[in-house]
Amino acid sequence: MNEEVLKQCVGLSGRVLDLAGGPKSSYLSLLPSGIELVRTDVKASPGVTQVDIDAPLPFPDASFDAVLLFNALYLANDALALAREVHRVLKPGGAWHVSSPFIANEMPEPHDYVRFTAEGLERLCKTAGFRNVNVRRMGERASAAVQILHPFFLFNIVRAFVYPLALLLDRMIPQRVRREHPTPIGYFVYAKK
Repeated sequence: MNEEVLKQCVGLSGRVLDLAGGPKSSYLSLLPSGIELVRTDVKASPGVTQVDIDAPLPFPDASFDAVLLFNALYLANDALALAREVHRVLKPGGAWHVSSPFIANEMPEPHDYVRFTAEGLERLCKTAGFRNVNVRRMGERASAAVQILHPFFLFNIVRAFVYPLALLLDRMIPQRVRREHPTPIGYFVYAKK
């Protein structure tokens, strides 16, 4: 995901809303400097405002240039209602950046409702009013398997060997197989208002 953040969020500017990011998000250092970042989570903490993504967002219409929602869409009780709220708080031409796990363990934080496919994410965004939607797959079979087996890799030296190997194996899967029978670890979405 962090590689996608580097690629997809390099052009962020202005006022950016980070929904459900928590106090110690790994991607914060990857965002461009100079943005006005409004960080939120279900619980307030230093530098993080409490926002419930299952309620109307407490921000005026058209108040953000971009909205980030990384690895948290599954938490929303009503993903379409959340997508419509994101659309509402975005300025015209603003973008919603979403990272959504597909193959992952259940993560009740406090809830875990759904895993979206690429088609489901595109439909969600378009139904909410976004006009330009680009869904990119992240990873493939090998990285998905490593993600599932992650709890068994007790030592960092094992992780340092296994993760690069999984990425290499992902690249070896024929393009046709990846296109016709994808098995990504997750998706990264860019949806423009």
